[in-house]
Amino acid sequence: MTERHRLGLLVDQAFYGSTYQGRDAWRAAALSGAEWLCIVEEAMDLKPERLLQLRDDADAVGLPICLTACHAFGLSDHRDVVREFNLSRTEAHIDLTRELGGHVMKMLLGEWIWRSMWPEEAQWQILVDSLRRLADHARSRGIQLSVKPEPLDSAFVPDVDALVRLLDDVGSPDLKANIDVSHLVVQGVPAAEVGRLPQRVNSVDFSDSNGKYHEHLPPGDGVADLPAFTEQLLTVEAEWIGVEVGPFTDPENAYDKVARSLAETKRLFDAARQARSAGRG
Repeated sequence: MTERHRLGLLVDQAFYGSTYQGRDAWRAAALSGAEWLCIVEEAMDLKPERLLQLRDDADAVGLPICLTACHAFGLSDHRDVVREFNLSRTEAHIDLTRELGGHVMKMLLGEWIWRSMWPEEAQWQILVDSLRRLADHARSRGIQLSVKPEPLDSAFVPDVDALVRLLDDVGSPDLKANIDVSHLVVQGVPAAEVGRLPQRVNSVDFSDSNGKYHEHLPPGDGVADLPAFTEQLLTVEAEWIGVEVGPFTDPENAYDKVARSLAETKRLFDAARQARSAGRG
């Protein structure tokens, strides 16, 4: 199994509010079955000593930081100075991803805050132009970008339709899709829709869903058809499968829930691979 197909964990979110913090959370992730980490850090004010600490913590627990995440809001703001700040900030996060030894940076594009005031097509084109610039910057750093759907009616990318359109319009091999299973379930997007993204999914946030609102549940605790999503993710050759669970309302049980989530995700993907192999036999 290649590195990018091993199971990762969005570690800070999973252990938020628990007794596991910092390196202790990363060590707990390793003990519960994670094989790589996704972290969120603010690049604009990151001190050199903090960067060294993050590297040392990863080495100490034996888990590489393969993915990072950036809340890349403001990329479509019509005001040049605001947009330029957000572009520069996102480029700094791309640079940080490289400094940490990562491979992919996920971007959360946020809400379409000017939707009722500015023409949607004009704002969409500004976003496309911004993402082309960021993809060029990412390519120069050896990083891929990943855009994830958000379960908001005012989001830029709420579903697979918008993901496909955005990837097509940007037209860069360095910008691909993140499939957040819980987000798609809340939006009522069936698993079959993922099949529209062959070789265009470079990261996955895997969890269950209550089907009603934004919440990342351990696999098996919600209503998502996880076997169907797993099958589609294998079909499109999705990379970097990350478990995204939490924050939990009972963080004292975070370790057990994380371990169960990783084990069940592995079982689902192993079963789907075996079924595919049997079908080809």
